[in-house]
Amino acid sequence: MHTLYIATVFAGALVCLLASLLLFSRRNDGNRSRVILAVIVLFSVVNYSTRFFALLNGNIPELVVSAKLLLQANFMVLGYILYPIEVIAPGWLNRWRVVKLYSYWLVLVAVYLITEWAGIRYTAFGSLLEMLAFAGRFEVWFRLVLALFIFIPGVLVFFIHRTRLYQNSDHIWVKKYVATLSLNVLAYLLVLLFNHPVFNIIYYYISVGCSLYIVYMELFDRIIVPSTRNMATPPAQHRPDIQSMSVSIPTNTIVDKKDSVVIRRLESHMHTNKAWRNPDLTLNILASEIFTNRTSLAQALHESGYESYTYYINRLRTEDFILQIESGKTTNFQEAFFEAGFRSRSTALRNFRLFTGATPSEYFRREGITVDEEKESIKQTI
Repeated sequence: MHTLYIATVFAGALVCLLASLLLFSRRNDGNRSRVILAVIVLFSVVNYSTRFFALLNGNIPELVVSAKLLLQANFMVLGYILYPIEVIAPGWLNRWRVVKLYSYWLVLVAVYLITEWAGIRYTAFGSLLEMLAFAGRFEVWFRLVLALFIFIPGVLVFFIHRTRLYQNSDHIWVKKYVATLSLNVLAYLLVLLFNHPVFNIIYYYISVGCSLYIVYMELFDRIIVPSTRNMATPPAQHRPDIQSMSVSIPTNTIVDKKDSVVIRRLESHMHTNKAWRNPDLTLNILASEIFTNRTSLAQALHESGYESYTYYINRLRTEDFILQIESGKTTNFQEAFFEAGFRSRSTALRNFRLFTGATPSEYFRREGITVDEEKESIKQTI
């Protein structure tokens, strides 16, 4: 049993380390929440590693109901609250707000340090059940309070208000996350109550499994949609003739579709990376980049109203071209077409006319944008 326990702790540390490194490597595909989650998982690695080396050297690890470990557990749980806050309200967290969220933990740490300085002795109990008989002592009820506080942060997730500027999650994701966190905390409670080798081993399996599931949800299940202020698509009111081309599909139009998760992941990936600008982008490559397959992606596009992958990608490139000209980023039509991902001017012009019913010169004149002689020359090639 002891050998199995050591092997379990080592495996937990290794798996969490790999998960943390994966999150760091994929941080640019998401937002700051991935970095926060990676740091949280890394704290688990430190905790597991410390216990592993103590067991390996034949030493007795810190008891689970010691004040130090209970304070550490509270610190970890608060970290698992910072992550969903960043998910639901990206950018809301700053240094001062993080300090405020950790304020009660800092108070508890201060109380512990003061009591140790004052000479209060913390008896080495093996479990909460052993402590209950001495609940009248300060050092006992203080640890009982610490154990109680472990459960409080999990409830707070339900009361985090979602900002209207972002749609990075939904209620289903919140429920999954809270259920996973609650399972982890309940498993830890069994360890605190009984501190039996069997419960310890079971807890490590559950804890690592919960961490991996949260990492999976972050990387492959949770929707990451940029703020509308950062979208590559220009405001529809400035493009009255191509309003139907809008590449940003309203959430309420796809929520009930079978492949809505695929489409949302696709929209997030495209707007985050401007993937349409790659002239070599194919349906197979794009499916691989959003972790699905060619058939599922093609079906999802069709069910969302797109005639084909080619139709979808050329709409994005045409809107990119229009945005470049309207924003004044460039005054050269051909340069803007190539920047948007078109391989040739003739293909770009054909698609522009398909989606707008006009040549670029005609379209921008109608929009009140001055067309110089260099732009006019393109009209003659059509």
